[in-house]
Amino acid sequence: MTGTGGRLPHDLNLETDLLMTLERIGTIALVSATVLVGVSILLDGTLSRLFNGVAGLTWFAAAGLLGLAAWRSSRSWTLWLSVLGLTSLVAFVVTPSAMVPAMIGFGIAGSVIAMLAPNRPVLWAKLVVGLYLPFHIGTAIAKAIYRSATGGEVALRTDPPPTAAMVPLVMLASAVAGSLAVQAWTRRRVRNVAGGQSRRALPNG
Repeated sequence: MTGTGGRLPHDLNLETDLLMTLERIGTIALVSATVLVGVSILLDGTLSRLFNGVAGLTWFAAAGLLGLAAWRSSRSWTLWLSVLGLTSLVAFVVTPSAMVPAMIGFGIAGSVIAMLAPNRPVLWAKLVVGLYLPFHIGTAIAKAIYRSATGGEVALRTDPPPTAAMVPLVMLASAVAGSLAVQAWTRRRVRNVAGGQSRRALPNG
């Protein structure tokens, strides 16, 4: 007997195991990247640039691994366009050194993506964080090109505050927390609906 889509149950198990492995390694890489970014902010000079470079490469690798896991989870173009659009918005609004905007922005992003991807909300929330750095770099380049084309002033680069070292980890924690909150609310709602239907199905008296 074949499973979903004509595949054997063994094939489905292998597919699930691969998805979980990609997500697990991608999560480890993303957490490591957020920590490395924080360390690079606290350091100075060559060592800071070294840590920052390693963090960037690790972050990009995490985005790729989580993207592969998400692609195996769902290939709905509606969901993917929603993720890309949501990440673009967050990357445009949230700077990597602002604690409160990062907490609010990624908390909302995690909640929204959990509503759009109820099967694996945490995976998709982590993907938003993983895609943030590439998208943030892209929006920064776009802003610089726009300022150059319109004759605007070039933004002066300032040293980030010490609290900025925690912001990348806060981004990840807020997105995951938002997705878990929506997941818990959804499950509670389903249980309440199922319980109400069960009570209505019982005979009176």
